[in-house]
Amino acid sequence: MLDALDQVAPKLRQHQQRPLGQPFFSDPRYEALPLDERRFKPLDGNVRLLSAVDGGNQELVGGASVSLQLVRAYANVFEYGKKELEVKSADAEKYKPVQAVGKRVHQEKHEFLCLTQAIDGSQFESTLLPLSGGLLQDAGVFEIDGRDVADSEERSKAAQVGALTRRFAEWALCEKILGQFDDICVLKDGTLQTSVAKEAFYAKRAQEKAGKGKTLAALSKTSTLLTSTGWSLSDALQRMAPKDAGWAYEWIAQSKHPDHPAAIGYAKLHRFAQQPFRVEMFKNAAQNSGNDSGLPWATLAQNASDPAFLGYPYVLVDADRNAKVSNAEATSWKGLVSAKLGQKVHELSRHTDAHAWLSKL
Repeated sequence: MLDALDQVAPKLRQHQQRPLGQPFFSDPRYEALPLDERRFKPLDGNVRLLSAVDGGNQELVGGASVSLQLVRAYANVFEYGKKELEVKSADAEKYKPVQAVGKRVHQEKHEFLCLTQAIDGSQFESTLLPLSGGLLQDAGVFEIDGRDVADSEERSKAAQVGALTRRFAEWALCEKILGQFDDICVLKDGTLQTSVAKEAFYAKRAQEKAGKGKTLAALSKTSTLLTSTGWSLSDALQRMAPKDAGWAYEWIAQSKHPDHPAAIGYAKLHRFAQQPFRVEMFKNAAQNSGNDSGLPWATLAQNASDPAFLGYPYVLVDADRNAKVSNAEATSWKGLVSAKLGQKVHELSRHTDAHAWLSKL
């Protein structure tokens, strides 16, 4: 066993001796831009309001042909420009007192049940049953082609189609926040890419609200993008980037993909952050902003100064925490559903729950 591990280290060293290469996209609809140190930007640019939108869902009843899910969407708005409080770091010498992550001035939460049923071998019908908040009231009952949804060994197509409604709700909430506030940047968790036509419908409505003084962007916690020589793209940028400073890199690529209208870049939002994050901005806003990227890097950096997770915007931490549907909540709901539907629940799920039983052994 140790002999095998001895062979790992030289292979890793050899990998790190490769040239950095260039950003690599196999899809020709992404226009990769050459790596260039001049694309590194300081963290400047401010905005009065910073918002994050996220969602959560848990399946309450699941089978091959049906899925009942509890879906939640949450948005916050943090304000800047007023008197800031100081947050003392646990390691004052390393981090020094940092500015507060802003003052939360608005938050809203929307919840609904989504019942998805198979119509035939490929078509699914979803019915949205509002619980609170009133989001997606225009959706009602709609159909999704299951052939547009990737196959999964872990979840049925019905479950995956049901989970899509969470993304619909996230886009609808982005639209609502952009329409309600000015001088604001709205962040989604993940990317700006859509997967099915119904999601693209809600995304386009949100994108139409973006413009002067209103930015729609996304930040991803993980990135698997590579360079042409096999380097992780984020690692390659780290090696090129200014030392002991935060930075933004504009841009890695411009997307011509109709389902992904975005400029793609990276940002290290705190000098002591362990890694940069992939950042995207709705492309039209990027194209129309001239030399200004349209992203308020300074405000994002200030919001990413929480010592608990340096370099990651606190608005996204808050959104994740409030949007998540916990296992405890799901268990409580499952009890209510079982009491209401009785034996029907077991009949619907008995053909797909063997995996869950094995996991308990």
